[in-house]
Amino acid sequence: MVNVEQWAVLVDRIMGYHPGADQALLERLRLFLSGLSDQEQVACRIGELDTPFEPLAVAGILVDLRLDVASIAAGLLVDSLAAGWTSLQRIREDFGEDVAFLVERVSRISLLPSRPKNTSQAEEFRKMILSMAKDIRVILVRLAICVWRMRHLAARAPAPLPVPRQAIQDIVEIQAPIAHRLGIYWIKNELEDLAFRLLDFDAYEALKKEVAKRRKGGADLVQQVVALLKKHLRKHGISGQVLGREKHLWSIHHKLLQKNITLDEMYDIIGYRIIVKKKSDCYRVLGMIHGEFPPVPGRFKDYIALPKSNGYQSLHTVVIGPFGERIEIQIRNEKMHQVAESGVAAHWNYKERAGGLANRKHVAGSATTGYEWLQRMLENHKKEDDVGKFVENVKIDLFPNEIYLFTPAGDVITLPVGATPIDFAYAVHSEVGDHCQGAKVNGRMVPLHTMLHTGDQVSILTSKAQRPNGAWLRFVVTSRAKYRINRWVKIQERERDIVLGRSMLEREVRKAGRGAVLGEKLLRKAVELFRLPDEAELMVRVARARLSAVQVALALFPPLPAERGEAPEGEAAARGSEEVTLKALPARTAVRAARCCGPVPGDAIVGIITTGRGIMIHAVGCPNLTPLVAQPERWMDDLEWPVESETRYRTRLRVMVRNRREIITLVTQAVTSAKGGVASVHVWDRDRDPCVLIMLVEVAGIEELNAAMNHLRALKEVFNVDRIRGG
Repeated sequence: MVNVEQWAVLVDRIMGYHPGADQALLERLRLFLSGLSDQEQVACRIGELDTPFEPLAVAGILVDLRLDVASIAAGLLVDSLAAGWTSLQRIREDFGEDVAFLVERVSRISLLPSRPKNTSQAEEFRKMILSMAKDIRVILVRLAICVWRMRHLAARAPAPLPVPRQAIQDIVEIQAPIAHRLGIYWIKNELEDLAFRLLDFDAYEALKKEVAKRRKGGADLVQQVVALLKKHLRKHGISGQVLGREKHLWSIHHKLLQKNITLDEMYDIIGYRIIVKKKSDCYRVLGMIHGEFPPVPGRFKDYIALPKSNGYQSLHTVVIGPFGERIEIQIRNEKMHQVAESGVAAHWNYKERAGGLANRKHVAGSATTGYEWLQRMLENHKKEDDVGKFVENVKIDLFPNEIYLFTPAGDVITLPVGATPIDFAYAVHSEVGDHCQGAKVNGRMVPLHTMLHTGDQVSILTSKAQRPNGAWLRFVVTSRAKYRINRWVKIQERERDIVLGRSMLEREVRKAGRGAVLGEKLLRKAVELFRLPDEAELMVRVARARLSAVQVALALFPPLPAERGEAPEGEAAARGSEEVTLKALPARTAVRAARCCGPVPGDAIVGIITTGRGIMIHAVGCPNLTPLVAQPERWMDDLEWPVESETRYRTRLRVMVRNRREIITLVTQAVTSAKGGVASVHVWDRDRDPCVLIMLVEVAGIEELNAAMNHLRALKEVFNVDRIRGG
């Protein structure tokens, strides 16, 4: 059964990281496995996952974890014990007490359900969990076996599952989180991907193809980013590696569902890692990165100063990369990288006692390792008398950001910490959430913003007349609830905007067309002129100031140049490019000034990252920033205008004036006398006195703009001048 050459390679790998390994034990293990050659095709049943007996496949994973010889032996003997080819007594005699202990513990874990259904099973579950505290190798060997079995099952997909789907689901809900809490991210990621392939093969393959398609289009881009980061490291005299790694498919799938976005809207599929020699270099690299690329506010994490509970250390930052898209960069030294890849297994101590038992002090003294977390958790819960409560406590510790709630029928609903009755209602069903009128928690009426806690029983009261409330967005935490509420709010806003936009258009068409009525024929003509999908979109754009009602009216009823008071090309100029240049941003970064507030040099500004359009610059205080307060990841602060620039910037002024025939000429001359320019002038309330002019002016900066406004105020025909800051 055991290939001699493959076994030799395996032994060489072990000796590479564990020079003091017991080679005599390894040889006894090889001889034992070779004696089982007549059993090659026998399938063993460990838990609910049936797979063939392939010891070298399991051994390879154990070696990847850099485990000691006793752990590797235990991993290869578990199946033999389960199949009845050997006994614990024989293992103890042939391989020693340490190996027998591990085999017995791993076997007990393998045979227990991860979801105890009664008191007896719950008690055994507690014993199994507590055994992990005695020796962390038990769970590491179990995880290695789990990876192998999942690989084997996934290789058969899309064939029908030979095991219950719940057995695969348990891998995602129990085994993968344990690997995550122990810091063994590659096992967590692989288990999740394999489970994804088994549970939804079509979705897995579809996403795999889409990601591959994007990878082909962006492979050169990734290499360019890697090359650029290496260049910057050399420029700053820092020695290090730069890697570009793709997120695993389950993570992408989960994020797409969680944020309700498409793959085209997800810009962090590739994560970049910079690995340096020393801890101090990590912060040097961070400073270099933030100096070369604008950081995204709120997306920096220092896990070096404040490590995760499983010992993970790294600096995380998200920046606007060289091609105008967000990129995620992790910075760590080599030791941190080893821990990040192997978690608790990276802290292994291979020194053995004289008696042959492996030293159980497997973890370095850090209080932030995954093993320390495990010991702390078990210490907190091992005295719990109620075994059912013990099981729930362990699950809560495995999922520290989740709470477990009950419906009146006793069904369990899992939600994030901070969830409210509204989140619960949407978790039950979208219709229940949409019509949620009130809630009872543990039999008592509570406000809908009440924070729920593990163990609460929640009852939702509904009414057909109730509809989602935009105010709910201030306290809900689940993406499902946010999506449904936002969807309803947008529908309501769109309906109101259609009514408002039509009213605005009717007024301007009546003015421009001297009493014309906005009928279906004119609407269709406007839709065609502005290349819009339908009439409703036309109304919405007008209401939201994305399209001027005056602009539409003038397109339908073009005035003579004399009536317009400006050159015929003025309107075209008003619709020109708004591109701007800022300091410290890469040359290729697309930056535009928002037309709603028309920022000019000298204004305090913020940048908003917009999908597919680069960075939109707004003046601080612009009303259109208010809806974006809840999206801090899109904001860019500390932006600076260039010291010198020949660019002219456009902004809008509202000027209340006497309604005189020569008024447009007068205000235009006032602006130009202050070295400004006039791109367009629109007259509102043309038939009234006073009337309002909307002026699109071009200036070099705030000083020139203030001068132009002062010149306008000096005119006796002008009552008031102010800037338009939104709309």
